[in-house]
Amino acid sequence: MDTRFYEIDILRFLSALAVVIFHYTYTGYMEGFATIADFPQLREFTKYGYVGINFFFIISGFVIFMSIEDSNASRFVASRFSRLFPAYWCALVLTTMITLLIGDETFSVTLTQFFANITMLNPLFGQSSIDSAYWTLFIELQFYFAVLLVMQLKLGHYFPHLVAITLIGSTLALFSDWAATVDMWHGIFPHWSGYFAVGCLFYLTKRDGLNKAKGTLLLVGYLFVLKQSTLFGDLMSQWFAIEFNSGVLVFLNSLFFFSFCITSLCKSHPFRFKACYLLGVLTYPLYLIHQHIGYMIFNYFGSQHNIGWIIAITIAVMLLLAYVIHRCFEVTLGPAFKQLSMQWLDKLTHSVHRTRTIKAK
Repeated sequence: MDTRFYEIDILRFLSALAVVIFHYTYTGYMEGFATIADFPQLREFTKYGYVGINFFFIISGFVIFMSIEDSNASRFVASRFSRLFPAYWCALVLTTMITLLIGDETFSVTLTQFFANITMLNPLFGQSSIDSAYWTLFIELQFYFAVLLVMQLKLGHYFPHLVAITLIGSTLALFSDWAATVDMWHGIFPHWSGYFAVGCLFYLTKRDGLNKAKGTLLLVGYLFVLKQSTLFGDLMSQWFAIEFNSGVLVFLNSLFFFSFCITSLCKSHPFRFKACYLLGVLTYPLYLIHQHIGYMIFNYFGSQHNIGWIIAITIAVMLLLAYVIHRCFEVTLGPAFKQLSMQWLDKLTHSVHRTRTIKAK
């Protein structure tokens, strides 16, 4: 399927912007990262911006399934590596440098932590993320690994069945007491696996059409989204001692879910404009650089009198930086990364095949 769904670029960008505003006007103050950013009235509304993370995972499920059409395991690995790491390494170095310059007592970086973060697998080495936003990348990598495993085992024909099992299993697990205590910041199941499955289901429905089985699964997907968002809202209420209204969460998640239904079920879309592509390419680098750098800027330059303007200017600067990272690192280095990784994987595959042949003789 060659069509680019530009309306997804809009959804992706709005989700990222919601997360940025959530961090700048809610998390920074509530978690003590930037107590100068205190907006008691505004955060009653912006506290719901975290749902943008959920939407990212749905979009990721859709886009990844679309990208593996006519692909193999090696091309998939090369594609994901070249997509994730150029912008990530740039953001990692930039965040580290600014932390060393103006991080003060709130933010710090160690050499071990930095090298562990380079791999994007730092939780496996017992090292925290240099930027709090990076936790979602480890979740994404788990999804990619699951897709890669299915491709490597040549079980692609069973993808629809695996999506159904994942979605149903994730939904059922959310109704257990365990779902409220599981380590959701490092584990993909059940809180995030269902979102990826919903995105995959949307793509399969777009590709193959709607039938009774997919219709039923879409209903299960909608139930998952509502259950996870309200359960997580209850947990957030406990963590921050501030109520997260379930009705608001149901409305926001329903709005996104049914917006995606239009993409999945309809041939055309009123917001499928080519110009929206720019919004889409800004999303990943914006997400990578905004959080801790923003907090440090607030702490260093902010005061009670100018913090509103500082936040507005910081958002504008982050958007500009995101575009620079996209042009200078993703566009320039991405293809080279992909070519080099493909060459390395081809050599590895050839070496493994040769070893097996020798052993067989």
